[in-house]
Amino acid sequence: MKKINNIKLKTLKQTRAFYIWELRREESLTLSEKSKYLLALKSISRIIREKEESIIKKGKASKTVFCPAGLLKSR
Repeated sequence: MKKINNIKLKTLKQTRAFYIWELRREESLTLSEKSKYLLALKSISRIIREKEESIIKKGKASKTVFCPAGLLKSR
């Protein structure tokens, strides 16, 4: 888990956005690759959620929160 803490939240969000983009381009992935991308996307989303909850618990939350739907909401 220590290695996960070193990964920047911004990098995780960029990776998630790339995976979503690749999944929407259906012709570029085989069924096997699509399955692997979906599994990785689920894990990345879980890590992002945990990191954001950790930040909120520490009181370091900013005015903008990233929603699971991929939209920004301001508080």
